[in-house]
Amino acid sequence: MPTDPPGRRLPRRLPHPRTVRTLALVVALVSCLITAALGGLTYWYVHEEVERQIDERIAVDARTLLQFERTHGFEALVQLVRAKDAYTPPAPTGHLAVVDIALDRTMGYIVADGQGVRRAGGLDADMPPSGWSEFIHFRHPDGRDAIAQGLNSRLGGGGYLLVAADRTAVDQIDAVLLRLFLAAFGILLLVNLALILGFGRAVRRRLDAMARGAEAIMAGDMSRRMPVEGTSDEFDELATVLNGMLDRIVALVTRLRELSSGLAHDLRTPLSRMQAKLERSAGMARDVEQQELLEAAIDDGNRLADLFAGLLSIAEIDGRRAQRRFVRVDLGAAAEQIAEAHRPAFEDSGHRLLIETEQAFVLGDQALLQRIAANLLDNALVHTPRGTTVTLLVRNLAEEIALSVRDDGPGVAVEDRQRIFERLVRLEPGRSGPGYGLGLSMVQAIAAAHGGTASALAPDSCGNEGLAIEVLLPSFKDQDENLKAKAFARHRGSTGCE
Repeated sequence: MPTDPPGRRLPRRLPHPRTVRTLALVVALVSCLITAALGGLTYWYVHEEVERQIDERIAVDARTLLQFERTHGFEALVQLVRAKDAYTPPAPTGHLAVVDIALDRTMGYIVADGQGVRRAGGLDADMPPSGWSEFIHFRHPDGRDAIAQGLNSRLGGGGYLLVAADRTAVDQIDAVLLRLFLAAFGILLLVNLALILGFGRAVRRRLDAMARGAEAIMAGDMSRRMPVEGTSDEFDELATVLNGMLDRIVALVTRLRELSSGLAHDLRTPLSRMQAKLERSAGMARDVEQQELLEAAIDDGNRLADLFAGLLSIAEIDGRRAQRRFVRVDLGAAAEQIAEAHRPAFEDSGHRLLIETEQAFVLGDQALLQRIAANLLDNALVHTPRGTTVTLLVRNLAEEIALSVRDDGPGVAVEDRQRIFERLVRLEPGRSGPGYGLGLSMVQAIAAAHGGTASALAPDSCGNEGLAIEVLLPSFKDQDENLKAKAFARHRGSTGCE
């Protein structure tokens, strides 16, 4: 499955459920749900406890009055209930006294004889069925409607005794608890969201800093490292480990480059001597077959010398030594000059060459930039059949310059579009075709040295047949050398399709 080329930012997708931001929101939501569950449980427990205490007070009062009726008779009970209704408590002297008086004032009674006639009790309500009743509608002396809960007990002489308590206290406590819970829940919700989102933002900031460092390293800046803030936290530990790994990788890559560069340098001298000796031997040879063998060996030596020269050039570009020569270059004019120089070769091979350029300035080395165009044109010329139309384009994008070479030839398989930029990779099974597999590797190395990217576009991405190799370079529109750093900044990739 094709992947995005290095340096291209992936398209923005829907947030994954395991991202830091999403996880922080999930934690905040779970915390709020747990708080809500605990608040609801507390509300239910306090409500039930208040109701239980009211029921207990009703039961105690009812038992006392029933015992009084059994001892002193029905008429004495009637007189007692009338006295309780007429009783006015003294002024309270403390908090507990206030509570007791308030509870006393919430009690109501009804005493009825065997025929159901009310004999005593000031509770303005209908007599409920025998036993416990949770909702008894009654009217206060001031005319307010209210609800009580009570116990209707049968008396020994056939009458009934109702002991009830006003549920207003329960409703008031419920309202107070609800307000307290909502206030506490709101404050806790805001605090949780602030803390968790702040934590998520802090983690995201550290991860973004690491991602930017990794992007710079992938772009070729091997001097970049993961940021260490000195807090000795887990991120600093991870950054320290990654920096150690990067130091080791840089050391190995540097050693490999030095080894390959040194090997190429060391082999170039004896190879040149060998070519000189072969040429001298070919001039001295009198046998035709021997002369042909010597000339073939000379050709092989020349190809080997070209291969070493290409490897040395890539090593020099990867080492970023070429950046010291960077100046303001009109990429459109430079690429058109190379394309015109290639036009005779295209006409001789039966290809059609189209050139579409515009003035486009970049900061770079003109010879290297022209080599990009030359390698892309050579690649199209060598690997496409006769009759193929090849188009070189240079266009100004928003903050980038796009140089692309497109053809309507056979193209490249999807799984090979990234491999063609690897060094010494050739798609022919027998590696019998022309070239050494370094042309596109050099294009990619030059593009990276200029702060850009090189990629092979899928044919269907532009609606064309064949293959399109596109190089994106940062645009340079100001001659001020202070803008060099800006010109080398990473830019968002574009397919360049029209």
